[in-house]
Amino acid sequence: MFTEHEDLLKRYEEAKSAGFQAVECAFPYHIDRKVLKDCKERFGLEQVLLNAEPGESLGYGGRKGEEELFMSSLTRSLEYCTVLGTKKLHIMAGKKIEGVGREEATQIFLDNLRRAIPLLEAAGVVGLIEPINPWSVPGYNMDSFQDGVNIVKTLNHPKVRLQLDMFHLQQLEGNLTRNMEKYMPYVGHVQIAQVPDRGEPNSPGEIDYKYIFTCLEKFQYEGWVGLEYKPVGSTNDGLGWIKDMGFSL
Repeated sequence: MFTEHEDLLKRYEEAKSAGFQAVECAFPYHIDRKVLKDCKERFGLEQVLLNAEPGESLGYGGRKGEEELFMSSLTRSLEYCTVLGTKKLHIMAGKKIEGVGREEATQIFLDNLRRAIPLLEAAGVVGLIEPINPWSVPGYNMDSFQDGVNIVKTLNHPKVRLQLDMFHLQQLEGNLTRNMEKYMPYVGHVQIAQVPDRGEPNSPGEIDYKYIFTCLEKFQYEGWVGLEYKPVGSTNDGLGWIKDMGFSL
């Protein structure tokens, strides 16, 4: 959102002007973390979530031979979390390496996350893993919700949780009501966007978000909902969906 503005700091200002109390962003690592902190605090915003430093392959988590890159990127990402007061970090699995199959990549990701847990504990940050559909990101290592949940269950640690983006869940599995109920006990963060074009929740598409919000209440989700959509027009022009859904900023 607010990508009409190339400057990330300007997006913070626009979010505040629109009435938001909290923000999340993907990759802020081109900006000094203290500059980001000053900007966030000037506008009185909470930084809910960051993505871990991605490198050139959307992360290192499931990439064979890049275990040390995983740890160094995690360390830098957690430094940003600490300065910004961010408590959730999306730890990315990275794109597939030729010759490394799903089972091996998943095991590498599991092992890397196990090594990450002491760092997450020390920083007070929850590491999130997110299944991503292959149409949006072809060749991504984590493209299965069941694989993601299996990792969370295997580690069985409160600092590793599932990031549930409804945009990806609909395309990977559908059957949203039952799948939300199944996965919600393992979820640490929720994001939304319409399918298939990733527009506002009330734009034309496959998902009835008024119903989805009732399901989030029914399944007792109490966290933030990230707006991981691409506005059809300008960001501000598309914010009418919030009122349509019965909410306010």
